[in-house]
Amino acid sequence: MAEGQSTESALRDTAEQFHILVDSVEEYAIYMLDPSGNVVTWNTGAKKIKGYTAEEIVGKNFACFYTAEDVAADKPQHNLREAARRGHIRDQGLRIRKDGSTFEAEIVLTALREPNGNIRGYSKVTRDIMPNEVVDLTFLREAQVELGIKAR
Repeated sequence: MAEGQSTESALRDTAEQFHILVDSVEEYAIYMLDPSGNVVTWNTGAKKIKGYTAEEIVGKNFACFYTAEDVAADKPQHNLREAARRGHIRDQGLRIRKDGSTFEAEIVLTALREPNGNIRGYSKVTRDIMPNEVVDLTFLREAQVELGIKAR
């Protein structure tokens, strides 16, 4: 009995350590989707990159991160089907933040399977690949326009 409890305790500790590890990553959005593409988990990096808190986004479909054109072209569901077929996919393109702004993203979408082969869900890792200089210049240009300052 004591050995079983110690194994349970070790598993709990490992799960907690893994959660701390994933949640501490700020430069990558790391989250899980259910088989339909609804957000199940959310890390600190996802909040930083996409602007949503876990409370705001968990339960919503990940299609909200895609442009209207990509949604109309069925890209989110296509990516799920391709990840299920191939095991994982890599993609690069514009994504949408909570505030409506866009950013260039590099993503990896991986199918997670049950032992019997059925799709359990997906892991998604997103990285904002827009260089900070571009972000800074865009902000500067927007500020100049707002203040009526002409660029030289």
